[in-house]
Amino acid sequence: MTPGGGAAGVAQVDPNTASQSQIQAAFEAAGVSNAGKWAKEVTEYGPYSPDTMSDTLATGLGKYGIDQQTLDTILSVLAPQ
Repeated sequence: MTPGGGAAGVAQVDPNTASQSQIQAAFEAAGVSNAGKWAKEVTEYGPYSPDTMSDTLATGLGKYGIDQQTLDTILSVLAPQ
């Protein structure tokens, strides 16, 4: 991961303003498996603040059995403002 960037230098997106398709594209670029499913869930659990996003997504996506590596990659791509 690069400082201030997403996984492997993938550009970060704001989950509060990006469309589901933009989030999905960022997830795909970062190598997230099942990117469409996770993008849909991320858009449903918003809005996010920088302070609570990690906990909100860990709880919300955890319901679907997300593994820690995938969650970490998703979190590295998202940057709420």
